[in-house]
Amino acid sequence: MGKWTMQRSLKLLTVALILVFLSTSQAYAASDAPYFTYTSDSEGYTIRTQDAYTPVTQIGEINGQRLDTPEHVFVDEQDYVYITDSVLNKVFVLDGKLRFYKELSSDKFSAVKSTFVTRDSIYVVDAGVGEIYVFDKSSFALEKEIGKPDSPIFTEGYEFSPTNIAVDIRGNVYVRSAGSVNGLIMLNRDGEFITFFGGNPLKVPFLDQLRSSLLTKTQKDKLEKVLPDVPSNLAIDKKGFIYTVTSSVESSPIKKFNVSGTNYYPDGIVGTYSMESVWVGDHNTVYSVSSDGWIFEYDANGNLLFMFGGKDFNSSRLGLLNRPVSIAANSADELIVVDQGMKLLQIYRSSEFSSAVHQAMDAYQNGEYAKSQELWEYTLKYNSTFDKARIGLGEAYLRDGEAGEAYDEFEYAQYKSGVSEAFWEIRQSWLQNHLDVIFALLLGLLMIGYAHKFANRKYQYWTRIKDRLKVVYKVKVISDLMFIFTFLRHPLDGFYQIKYQNRVSEKSATLIYMLVFAIFILHHDYTSGLFVNKQGYFLHQLWILLGLAVLWMVSNYLICSISDGEGRFRDVYNATAYALSPILVVLPPLVLFSNGLTLEQSVFYHLPIQAMMLWIAFLMFFMIKDIHSYEVGETFNVVFKSAFTMLIIGLFLFVLYSLGSQLLDFGHDVVTEASKKW
Repeated sequence: MGKWTMQRSLKLLTVALILVFLSTSQAYAASDAPYFTYTSDSEGYTIRTQDAYTPVTQIGEINGQRLDTPEHVFVDEQDYVYITDSVLNKVFVLDGKLRFYKELSSDKFSAVKSTFVTRDSIYVVDAGVGEIYVFDKSSFALEKEIGKPDSPIFTEGYEFSPTNIAVDIRGNVYVRSAGSVNGLIMLNRDGEFITFFGGNPLKVPFLDQLRSSLLTKTQKDKLEKVLPDVPSNLAIDKKGFIYTVTSSVESSPIKKFNVSGTNYYPDGIVGTYSMESVWVGDHNTVYSVSSDGWIFEYDANGNLLFMFGGKDFNSSRLGLLNRPVSIAANSADELIVVDQGMKLLQIYRSSEFSSAVHQAMDAYQNGEYAKSQELWEYTLKYNSTFDKARIGLGEAYLRDGEAGEAYDEFEYAQYKSGVSEAFWEIRQSWLQNHLDVIFALLLGLLMIGYAHKFANRKYQYWTRIKDRLKVVYKVKVISDLMFIFTFLRHPLDGFYQIKYQNRVSEKSATLIYMLVFAIFILHHDYTSGLFVNKQGYFLHQLWILLGLAVLWMVSNYLICSISDGEGRFRDVYNATAYALSPILVVLPPLVLFSNGLTLEQSVFYHLPIQAMMLWIAFLMFFMIKDIHSYEVGETFNVVFKSAFTMLIIGLFLFVLYSLGSQLLDFGHDVVTEASKKW
């Protein structure tokens, strides 16, 4: 009996251990997010990072009722959650732990769409009748109704169909109305119309602009009703900034407006089409969700912090979304997403990684720079390539007076704005510490100059030096290179000497081409990173540029040959080299000078570049004119034909390359198959 009891006990223990192992394995698997999380680097490219939020639970039933058509979620200052269902015509209220608290309903409700909750009132938007109902927050008693404003613009037929609202501290109501092409409708606390607010700019294609110039006023009015992008949703932060999201645009779908209607967010914010909802969190972060299941989080400046999620095709996987329509967050950094497709709420909890990011941002905004440094360094332990942490750490270093460390962090993240600011601090400190040395050097150079003039007048040594240098100048290559300076002072005479007096040789022209090639490499490698993108395929681009230069010379010579041009190919080859000689004069000192500039002084870099390009264009134009003895009108015609010929030759070479690649691949396959048979 005892033996049988021992055997049974061992079996039961084994089964229990297996069940415990399976349950823990299932629990661990359930905690894993069924999606990837992405962030953006300083260049705006999205890269993978650690999970920022993990799915926790789903809520599909509240107070014994299944959600039918959930529309909107709102979280108030006490973390109470308000869920709107347009078919049930109710507003469910949950407490801070997502337990049922109360529900709000009324005989007046037709199709409740959304809510907005202040300290004292609950605003309920009824899209069915176009009304905004205001309830007392404590008693749920109806206080007032806000309907279509009594204003001429609305009495004359402008549509008032509210779907979402936001209320500022003064009681002004910002209304998102379906079809409101002028943006949000701003009402005062009594429901009187004030103005339109935060409209999206009208983007009309160029062909449509031409066409609209021929339309009548009625046709233009109809066109304007179709083209504007209407905001999809809105939110407001504690400082009174209004945020809108527009589902019909991909670039910069979220905008941040001040009271005057100025958008604070830069262009090019990372986003996607069908972004439906926007919410402002407790860390000045902005959340948004798209109808295809992606959740976005941005920092206070509109930079993408995290992007995660995915489409749920009826698999009911925890964390994936079918058709999300609204998003909100509570003070515990939990995200609540309304999934209308699955008829439930999806709850996400922030990970240790995202919590560390939020705490670091809060510490920096509160002026606790030392704490911010520690938190950003802690964040980098999770992901050493997380550019936001590098930038945050650099900003903390900079505010703490450690510009050198800040420069290193910004440079690592390729954050040009921060690099410029840190370099400005470093440059100022260096100038203050070495100002006496700079003045001493300038004074020394001035004294050396005066001493040289005095000694030269007495001993005439400079004349003897120049006489000895004449022997060096007699070397053909050196003489041709020195001719660059004479050519740049008198380019028209220079073209005459190149054509009729054989002033330069093909060897010197080839050397100039090689020097131009080398200076382009020098420019890329040693110019300040604030002005040159050191990432990418530079050598590939340089070879393309070289190919275009060769293609231009060949095309231009061919066109000039059939257009009664008098120049020989050697003349075109040599003259083109000297027409490019401004590169040899401008770029080397500019490379050196750029390393002492910040972004605020970028005009001192870009202006010489633009002047150099215009200078080269001028020389190239007159090279064609004078080498081939054309008139001005004929020269323009030849330039156009040469460009067209370049295009034709380029297309021919591309087709030849494609056919050749396919032929080589075919030959390789034949040889491979034949070798297998043998």
